[in-house]
Amino acid sequence: MILAASTAAHGREVVSVAAYAAPGCDDYTPVVRSILEEHPDGNLTLVFPKGEYHFFRTCARGKYHAVTNHDNGYKYFAFPLEGMCDVEIDGQGSAFVFHDVMTPFLVEHSENVTLKNFSIDWEEPFYIQGTVVASDPENGTVDLRLTDFSEVAMEGDRLTLTNNGQVLHFLGETMVFDPRTRAVAYNAARYLLGGPHTRTAEARKMDNGIWRIKARFAKEPAPAGLVYVFKGPNGLNRLAPAIHVKDSERFKAERIDIYHAGGMGVIAEKSGDLHLDRVNVCLKPGSDRMVTTTADATHFCNCRGTVVVENCLFENMLDDATNVHGTYLKVERVVDERTLLARLNHPQQFDYDFAAVGDEIRIVDAQSIAPKGSNRVAEYRKINEVYAQVRFEKPVGPDVAAGDGLENMSWYPELTFRNNVVRNNRARSILLSSGRKMIVENNTFSSMMTSILFEGDLDHWHESGAVSEVVIRNNTFFDCCYGGNKASVIWVNPHVKTKPEGVYYERNILIENNLFKSFDRSVLRACSVDGLVFRDNVIEPSGTYPSLFPEIPEVEVEHVRGFVFSGNRYVGKSEAEVSVRADFGTEIGSNRQKNRNFIIRNHDEHAE
Repeated sequence: MILAASTAAHGREVVSVAAYAAPGCDDYTPVVRSILEEHPDGNLTLVFPKGEYHFFRTCARGKYHAVTNHDNGYKYFAFPLEGMCDVEIDGQGSAFVFHDVMTPFLVEHSENVTLKNFSIDWEEPFYIQGTVVASDPENGTVDLRLTDFSEVAMEGDRLTLTNNGQVLHFLGETMVFDPRTRAVAYNAARYLLGGPHTRTAEARKMDNGIWRIKARFAKEPAPAGLVYVFKGPNGLNRLAPAIHVKDSERFKAERIDIYHAGGMGVIAEKSGDLHLDRVNVCLKPGSDRMVTTTADATHFCNCRGTVVVENCLFENMLDDATNVHGTYLKVERVVDERTLLARLNHPQQFDYDFAAVGDEIRIVDAQSIAPKGSNRVAEYRKINEVYAQVRFEKPVGPDVAAGDGLENMSWYPELTFRNNVVRNNRARSILLSSGRKMIVENNTFSSMMTSILFEGDLDHWHESGAVSEVVIRNNTFFDCCYGGNKASVIWVNPHVKTKPEGVYYERNILIENNLFKSFDRSVLRACSVDGLVFRDNVIEPSGTYPSLFPEIPEVEVEHVRGFVFSGNRYVGKSEAEVSVRADFGTEIGSNRQKNRNFIIRNHDEHAE
């Protein structure tokens, strides 16, 4: 063993990785593993002199590992921080480059861990990229010049991807980018390969390194100049998140650039008090890649305490910038008056640890997702990766039935999302689903779908968390919803199947002092909210693209109680439309806070 020169700082031993590495070291995975094994409890600052460090999975710590919203399996870790306290990894400006399917950082059952001052990238990305050189809508073909960072081959008449030692047997999920803007292409939805048709897409190698893809496209193949990316089939394209935080407390990441990951950038679950400062999921300067992470930039599932995300750049992901939510289990069977058999429903949530003794569980109705009551866990027994049996302290009540949902009220965080930039990515900017206070301020948003989405559901992802106090203020929304699917810049869209009178899913959403500058009309759509305030905002047409959905009004609300619309200004050649189908308590303007250049339609009879 090579002994490292070390000093004490903040009660931690300071170790330089240079003291452990042999000259010419080309794989730092065993070096890091050795250092961490010598410090099993933590109390360590691990320093990397500025440089480029490569990591392979050959000698990496490995185990079967479940990662929520990813694909479970046997995983390998370059930095396995397990059961540790007071650990700091300081890259001092270094570049960390990874090879193979592996997770760079695992923070599990740990406290007070800080990661800072480095970049994360892969030598080979987890996707195919190709520029359109010709397209033939009549015959359903597109000719692509593939970027040479992808390893491709023919398998019968299909094109396969072999990167990082993983073979993807068909093209899988697709997206189209515009190299002029480096963003998802305007109206990209019309150029995509439809769902199952990626399995049957045929390929033929042409002259000069061109590949001809014959497939069924949503409307037509993309025109020359645009760029296709293919990340493989669902179930095989979320295998390697950059940072996984699980069952841990007081985690901080700062000054980190995540250039790529075969999954999410930062995924945190069942953890508390998380802080991301200047954590950028961004394209590497000078790179010709169009994609950063193949899934969300950041994701927080059933966390608690505070989550702070600030001063970050999130761009070119193939999913959202941030998603904060809980998880619905679905009641399978009422075992007895205090016991329920429940199940996880989405495959990428299997093996999730939903609850523990003492947690407060809310039971919600299968149709309206409205609360039926709350109870505390007396016993939680995980049967397998799908089913669990929950025994409560008190009887659950006679109206609880199969199909109802369970959500863990003890695991929701407060969120502060401020001073961030979200741009050029597939999907949404941020999703908000937490019953604690959530503040979104001083950000810039421009994503191909909705920028801020509220969406609890018991029918697909089973993501829980009706909001109770949200403030959205001083943000700029620029050219959102340009991808081609119907959406609104801010969309309150809980998946409620019934809307009982006087029952609302979300509560207390304040939207104020924001600038909406967009080529399309729809700025706000909301359903099932008790307390929605939209005031002192400016809406201004950008003229960047033709409107995709000119028939949708700028503001549209239904089944909302206590809707306030005041002090707003529309800057355009005509007037903007506000469509209101609300319940009691609607207030449209006032003598002191009049709206400018809006037409109010379907104003309810209870308006003040």
